[in-house]
Amino acid sequence: MEHSLSHPHKIKTTRVCTLMITHTCNLNCTYCFEKHKSSKRMTFDVATKILKKEFNTYKGDIKSERLAIELFGGEPLTNFPLIQQIYEWTKKQILPFNYIFQITTNGTLLTTPIKEWLRQRKDDFRVVMSVDGTEVMQNKNRGCNLNDLPISFIKETWPDSYFKLTLSSETLPHYSEGIISLNEMGYKVASSLAEGQQWKKNDEIIYKSELEKIAEYYLNHPEKELEHPFNFLFKEYTDHRINDKLPQKNCGCGTTIAMYDTDGTLYPCHLFMPMVHGNQNILREINDIDFSNSTALVDKQCLSCPILKVCKTCYGYNYSQRNDITCRDKGMCKLRLAEAQAISAFQIKYFTSVKKTLNEYELLMLKASLACYKHLKDISV
Repeated sequence: MEHSLSHPHKIKTTRVCTLMITHTCNLNCTYCFEKHKSSKRMTFDVATKILKKEFNTYKGDIKSERLAIELFGGEPLTNFPLIQQIYEWTKKQILPFNYIFQITTNGTLLTTPIKEWLRQRKDDFRVVMSVDGTEVMQNKNRGCNLNDLPISFIKETWPDSYFKLTLSSETLPHYSEGIISLNEMGYKVASSLAEGQQWKKNDEIIYKSELEKIAEYYLNHPEKELEHPFNFLFKEYTDHRINDKLPQKNCGCGTTIAMYDTDGTLYPCHLFMPMVHGNQNILREINDIDFSNSTALVDKQCLSCPILKVCKTCYGYNYSQRNDITCRDKGMCKLRLAEAQAISAFQIKYFTSVKKTLNEYELLMLKASLACYKHLKDISV
């Protein structure tokens, strides 16, 4: 999230240039969307050609905006020498805009030399590590031990960084335990549902119950900073569009996100890459899609659904699984409803009974959550 509740970031990321520097990963997570991993790696020559193009076109405001250079995989640390090369080359360029490097990692390859190299350059990097909750949750989803992860290194080096927790159907009943245990250890955690999963009957009931337990924890611990999804802004309910039927596009796919494969081929986002779905012809198939037109991205079957405005979707998954970017995963509908009901109800309580004073952004969140709750409260999960 670009906004914290009380201190919105002064520098906002307005474009993400993602380099798929490797198709290799040392883990095999249950919810992994990359079904066609290989030994492919990006070369330094390809990386610099991509970055030169991005640097020549990015026009971010020097006072308030920045470009994020995301180094992705597979597991990006399996190609750590390229990370070093890209960093050193970029630092030599004279660039008229702000930028930051991002690494999303499973953390298992953060050796002592790599940690020391990153620590010395911590102001230029943002490292997001995946941590799926308790030891049980971590083993179920990712097959590695929580205690083996360098969680304290991430926390000490980037105090404002968050850990990424992904929920599968198997770990859903442990959700609140995972979030609360990590919070009690002083870690910030952003959590979300895994996309492209087979959800079980009554998972939405479990999800709502777990969300309510976490909400109660936040209400009892006002000193804790809210993280996703509890700081979610129901932006569709904040202005005149509240009465419009069509929701706005819910991510930067094809607009503010540029995803480059190991060979330099550009995709709208990583979910459209052949290593995800195996379709080598996808760019020809999606050539006519205008990702800047929200109207063209809406599932026509969902137009009459009362939760359409808060039902987030993944356009890449829609295409790879149902051959249509607009065709949403109907298996997540009840989960999205449960999430919106629980989070909006929580935010109303939080901003009216816990917070002493509200800044402008918090007032906006309260207004949006009130409208969202009123719209959805009588719909059955």
